[in-house]
Amino acid sequence: MAEDRCSEVEETYGEVRSIKWEDILLKTRHGTVTEIGNGCSAGIISKLRDKLQQTEQKLNETLGELEQTKEEKGTCKSELENKWQQLNETVRELEQTKEAKEAFRVDLESKMEQLNDTEVELEQTKEEQQTCKTDLKNSAEQLNATETHKQTTIEKLDKTTMELTNTTTTLNQTQAELKHVKELLEKADNATPDCPLNSTVTSHWDLLYSEEFFGGVITAQKLEVLRKSMQKLGNFICMVLSMGKLN
Repeated sequence: MAEDRCSEVEETYGEVRSIKWEDILLKTRHGTVTEIGNGCSAGIISKLRDKLQQTEQKLNETLGELEQTKEEKGTCKSELENKWQQLNETVRELEQTKEAKEAFRVDLESKMEQLNDTEVELEQTKEEQQTCKTDLKNSAEQLNATETHKQTTIEKLDKTTMELTNTTTTLNQTQAELKHVKELLEKADNATPDCPLNSTVTSHWDLLYSEEFFGGVITAQKLEVLRKSMQKLGNFICMVLSMGKLN
């Protein structure tokens, strides 16, 4: 085969050629291949070689870019996997945040309900406290009134006790006087009836002629004895008058 084919016919087709001679030259050769000259000029051959070198250089650059692209693809894939992992972690954290937010919302609603219940209990406590204050005030007023009534009752009781003491003293004196009069009356019952002006009392009519009253000073005690004697005489007169009316 000729190593320096100089036909430029294929060049007229440009980039649309499916098979290029320089591509055939790059293929692996088998068997015995002998290069023969074709009589083309050295300028064309040099031109073709330069073009082939450019093509090889471009191919090498393309292969380098391809390798670089593969590396970038691997790097991009790794970054994509990292981003995907970060995205999954972010989604998981987002779910956890949503769950925490929901739990916080439920807890907040529970706290709000507790707060509302506490406010209601506080209002009830205030009302009960106000009622207690009112009851305490009323109890204090009643206690003051009771204390005043107690003081008044104590004063009345002291007064009654004093009056009772005085009455007891007067009663004792009256009992002593009555006892003395009784003794005089007993003496009068035992006296002789035919001596009306003697010093011994024979009846309530003769009381003033007794030794107790005759020629003596009339005291309050003696007046009380006279009053009771006259009262008895008055009852006797009423009985006599009643009997006279009946007759």
